[in-house]
Amino acid sequence: MDKYVSSENDDFLLKYNLLGVKDEDSLMEAEALTFSLRAAEFVRKQYKVSSFDIQSFKDLHRHFFQDIYPFAGQFRTVQLMKGNTRFCQAQFIDSYAREIFQALSAEQQWQTLDEAAKRLAYFKSELNMLHPFREGNGRTIRSFLHEFARSRGIEWQYDQLDRTDYINAMIRAVTDPTDLKKLFRQTISFTEKPV
Repeated sequence: MDKYVSSENDDFLLKYNLLGVKDEDSLMEAEALTFSLRAAEFVRKQYKVSSFDIQSFKDLHRHFFQDIYPFAGQFRTVQLMKGNTRFCQAQFIDSYAREIFQALSAEQQWQTLDEAAKRLAYFKSELNMLHPFREGNGRTIRSFLHEFARSRGIEWQYDQLDRTDYINAMIRAVTDPTDLKKLFRQTISFTEKPV
């Protein structure tokens, strides 16, 4: 694991996972397997995002991680850092989430792919900085925004992203989302004519 600066989160995941897994490699394998099974349900539309609000976001996380973490669908109460990036402080997660999801609900229809790329990059970087869950943020955010884009007539083919370019763009998006916008622009297309 060792994804975050402190090993405290890794220790917590090992201590409190629902499968009783005691070593990091086995936990990573178990998490990948349980996530992939739930993600397959999502892809096959056996689980659908009901709306694009905070509760649906939490529900999606719960769906993905319910088999392995007791905190699935719950916002974290501890501080997280990855590299030099300090994510939203735990005490501000609820208020910051409200701001992001209010902006999401007020979002106008996108008329061009450039506009869609710019706005998707904005929401992706904001939700990433929110980083509201102890684990599974990237997968939940990506899936949630994929469905949001589809509701707007945009298909985001995130499986076409180069992982290294994507991670570097996400790191830079803390201060400048230009590269992230470019990556979105390369991987989105209209599924239908916008209204």
